[in-house]
Amino acid sequence: MSDHPKQLIGRALPVRAPLTILLALLAAAFLLLGLRGVLLPDGGAQSLGIAVVDAADLALMQTTGARNIGLALLAVALIVLDARRSLAALLLAAALISALDFLIVLNASGPANAVKHLGYVALLAVLGGATFRTGRPHT
Repeated sequence: MSDHPKQLIGRALPVRAPLTILLALLAAAFLLLGLRGVLLPDGGAQSLGIAVVDAADLALMQTTGARNIGLALLAVALIVLDARRSLAALLLAAALISALDFLIVLNASGPANAVKHLGYVALLAVLGGATFRTGRPHT
């Protein structure tokens, strides 16, 4: 896509808008978390807040990493396609995933390791709501 101003007019998610930039950075963060989970599952498990006991735990962390890579790539595609409502739905679904992560980590490792997931829930829910309300009403 060209950065020519005429081609950017009418986008629901303008390329240079702060929200779009923040969403792209969030997608990059999810991609990096996913890559860490797949390539370095022990470190990914520690950042998630789960203790690794055996090789099966590492494999489970790799699937969590793959999930995050998929979410990141979908978010990038939705940003590029200017699919604002779909991106908002993805962010709200990611907030639900983070809420479930909170419950899983809370049960497995306790509140000290789980509480950060509540911050992710709030961030993703706020960004999902902001994305839903941004741009053209018919997108």
